[in-house]
Amino acid sequence: ARIKPMVNIKNAYSRLNWLSIFFIFMLFVIGGLVRSTGSGMGCPDWPKCFGEYVPPTSEDKLPDNYQEIFKEQRIKKTERFINVLNLLGFTEKAEEMAAINSQNDTHSFNVIKAYLEYINRLWGAITGLIVFLCFLASLSYFKANKYVFIYSLLGFFAVFINALLGAIVVNSNLIGGIVTVHFIAAFASIFFFILARNKLKFEIKHHYESKVKILALLLLFILLVQVVLGAELRELYDLLIGSKSFQEKTEAFAPTFQIHGILGLLTLLVSIYQWIIHPKSSLLSKYTKWVFLLSIGQILFGPLALIDETEAISKLFHISLGSGIFVLQFYICTLLFKR
Repeated sequence: ARIKPMVNIKNAYSRLNWLSIFFIFMLFVIGGLVRSTGSGMGCPDWPKCFGEYVPPTSEDKLPDNYQEIFKEQRIKKTERFINVLNLLGFTEKAEEMAAINSQNDTHSFNVIKAYLEYINRLWGAITGLIVFLCFLASLSYFKANKYVFIYSLLGFFAVFINALLGAIVVNSNLIGGIVTVHFIAAFASIFFFILARNKLKFEIKHHYESKVKILALLLLFILLVQVVLGAELRELYDLLIGSKSFQEKTEAFAPTFQIHGILGLLTLLVSIYQWIIHPKSSLLSKYTKWVFLLSIGQILFGPLALIDETEAISKLFHISLGSGIFVLQFYICTLLFKR
């Protein structure tokens, strides 16, 4: 009678862990949708949206000078953040933020963009609740399996920090660097919960040679570089002014774009080889198969971002597929190196 409640708690943790991983990953997809539609500043304030917990449905419900009101609020919050950066010694980044002219930008109301950003924030809030419940459930492992508890605590902490970064992203008007840190930090959140799940009781039945493990790590490293380069390209894209041709954009992004493309092809080749050398009867075979299939999609959607007509759909699928590949490869590595 005493053991059964503990078993139920642990079963609940397993479900909450999967939910945490799913909800965090969907933030990448929803974030990609926000990104592709240019809805990052759909709500110019945080945590509210145009001063309301539920955004208005029309501009008529806002004050006549609402753009100036929210611009002034954002500037005041940014000034406080700049002071914090100076106190922490990040004077260069503080000076960069202070010099950004976009701080004076105003943002008009667009109901579609407002609700897309609102859904993004709402999903983030639900994610925060789920990961908190997951952390509470992990307390049952505190003595029996401390790593499950530690990784769950770190995952919850990473989600909390990323939420704060999200607020800074809005208050700084999508300043470069902060947006990238916000994106990459989300991977840390999901990785901690993957590590926690790996420490439960899952065992691999197959024995894998060293070359399989080395190849998996190599591919993970390539993907990490790809994520960083992709984030850099995204910032370069935001600096473009006016309509540009495919060739002009390619030249503007050189050499980062070319390196990113070459590594994309290398990712595909390595992922195919990884799938080939895995025994088809093994559990990891289906995961390695999905890695190389998603890599094909990455290569197809990536260059479409340089064409105006396909820019939005490219951003959505390129970010989502890239996130899926990176997370899936990390999961493969955690299983291979479980012991």
